[in-house]
Amino acid sequence: MKSITTTLIALTLATRAAFAHEASDHSSHDHAAHQAEAEASQPAEQSEATRVGDPWPLDTCVVSGEKLGSMGDPIIKLQGGREVRFCCEGCVGMFDNGPEKYLAKADEIIIEQQKAHYPLDYCVIDTGESVSGNPEKDSFSVVGNRLFIYCCPPCDEKVRAEPAKYIEILDKAVIGKQAESYPLDTCVVSGQPLNAMGGPVNMVVANQLVKLCCAGCEEKVEADPAGTLANIQKARQAPAESSTN
Repeated sequence: MKSITTTLIALTLATRAAFAHEASDHSSHDHAAHQAEAEASQPAEQSEATRVGDPWPLDTCVVSGEKLGSMGDPIIKLQGGREVRFCCEGCVGMFDNGPEKYLAKADEIIIEQQKAHYPLDYCVIDTGESVSGNPEKDSFSVVGNRLFIYCCPPCDEKVRAEPAKYIEILDKAVIGKQAESYPLDTCVVSGQPLNAMGGPVNMVVANQLVKLCCAGCEEKVEADPAGTLANIQKARQAPAESSTN
């Protein structure tokens, strides 16, 4: 009898130990799988949720070419961190079927828009190499809606690896080069004198300097960057137009 009891106790203890071990393995496996899934998804979510570079610098839809605002408020989407704007939901669906095609067309327009304002005559990566802005000699690229001109195509990979770093270099160069010839002494958003609220505040969009009376006006520039740049361009042309009349 004593032998049978001892055997039953031993079997019970062995069964409990096996069950505990199996539960522990299952819990560890679930935790590891959950952690791996979370780590895998986090970078993608961050890259889509955080804008890289400038707001959309064009006044047209990336797909249809229609004026933004012609069908209600523009729809804004981040594509790999890059801001893109659409005139309607239908264009978003078309874009998602082939974003590279539409962005390539947009890049052509952005390059043409920004090359006259490009602030550097040397490569942002290899500062010992000069760039002339000639597409037959230099390499052109758009990163975060900002034109970069390189001495050679491999430099593009380095900028895309650290876009914020190199956009900041362009920002400083734009401010240094364009501040003195800036055509307005009033805020392009509010119309107030640039020093009315402790300004001016310098903002760079599409490789162009925008001077504001206060940081609060930056939000309106973000909402309509193309319109803001158009108003600054009008101010640049005003003296020439008045002198010819």
